[in-house]
Amino acid sequence: MVVDLSLPLRLQAQLAIQFRDMSHHVDENKDPSGVSFDDAQLDVFDLGAAIDYDQRYDDPAYWRIRGREQQLMDFSGGAQSDTGKPHRTENVVRAVAKDNPRGRRFHDAATIRWGELHRYTGY
Repeated sequence: MVVDLSLPLRLQAQLAIQFRDMSHHVDENKDPSGVSFDDAQLDVFDLGAAIDYDQRYDDPAYWRIRGREQQLMDFSGGAQSDTGKPHRTENVVRAVAKDNPRGRRFHDAATIRWGELHRYTGY
């Protein structure tokens, strides 16, 4: 999604989530029910500088969002690949692989910006 700097950023972040929910996991099994499986909600957002997707790993905003996504997943019960059954989230795999060499950077960047939601769970 291209951000329009002349419009409210929070509104654009909320719209991005709604657009993602419209097509996310649509070809999978029926969604689980329960309070922990509600529609996506805006937690935090960041404004990145990487216009080219290939440059995302050089963008601290990307680091922060990736780290926060994994912390949220861990805080909510973990990915299915981490926990086994019964699943506490619909996330089949982690947002950041445990052996991702940038995992600690992502986690620390998110923690510095927004506080630590969950301890680091990578290697």
